[in-house]
Amino acid sequence: MKVVFFGNPEFASTSLTYLSKIDDISIELVVTNPDKKSGRGLKKTMTPVKEKASSLSFKILECDNLKSDDFYQSLLKVNADLFIVVAYRFLPKKIFTLPKIGTINLHASLLPKYKGASPIQYALKNGDNKTGLTTFYINEFIDCGKIITQEEILIDDRIDFVSLYKKLSKLSEKILYDTIKIINNNLPVKQILNKLDKEIFAPKISKRDFIINWDDTSFNIHNKIRALSYSGAYTFINGKRVKFFDTYYNCDKTNDEKNGSFFLKDNFLNIKCSDGYLLSKFVQVQGAKKIKANDFLNSNLKSNYFE
Repeated sequence: MKVVFFGNPEFASTSLTYLSKIDDISIELVVTNPDKKSGRGLKKTMTPVKEKASSLSFKILECDNLKSDDFYQSLLKVNADLFIVVAYRFLPKKIFTLPKIGTINLHASLLPKYKGASPIQYALKNGDNKTGLTTFYINEFIDCGKIITQEEILIDDRIDFVSLYKKLSKLSEKILYDTIKIINNNLPVKQILNKLDKEIFAPKISKRDFIINWDDTSFNIHNKIRALSYSGAYTFINGKRVKFFDTYYNCDKTNDEKNGSFFLKDNFLNIKCSDGYLLSKFVQVQGAKKIKANDFLNSNLKSNYFE
């Protein structure tokens, strides 16, 4: 089976590595974004998928215009049986209808829940107790094609984005194996996704999503911190950003303290929220290292509440 693989981040790189080991398929081409300038020196950086494809000696096509005729002609020449998309961009119909079998996508949620760019973050942000992976055939609507198969994973209230990302990345091996097996054996797909009464989307995370609002519940703030652990949700004190690590929530106690005020108890920073307290064992002030909560309290603070 001749395959073209589309992807950008580390998650997709793991999938490409696994697919390269399957005897039934031949990776004819890997499509990824062009190198991007980043860092202080503005050095060009390859996507993780390009790095992996290079190490595996796959032919690489970098594209920034999915509607260009050159891109279309390059894919047409491959004469592929299947396109596999993992954490890439939304493909035009002219592109995803090219291969003989079709174009499949690996999405990091149990569709139809959390269609969109940030499914892992939203599963954590909303305090879900399970999530998973879905493979499906791409159509003209975002994350709305025929489901091929799904894999489920449980979420506890301590796991953060980084850990869940790694678990789902590992799980992608099994679902890709099952998906290729289903396709090779012409087994029926599970269902056609219809529009829900209330669709549940996971749009791209914005900069404002990282700001903590202490008028929110301790449960919601704890989940926000877990969901955004790859960069860090933050608040302010004395004009500097503050991030929190190893957090818990306690919604059993309320009083008249100002939301955002804090004190130390049992080596945890207790921060007042709308329904109780967020507990944090470690704190990091902008420009400094991560420190224990009691060291933070002893760091000559000029304020006793977060902004």
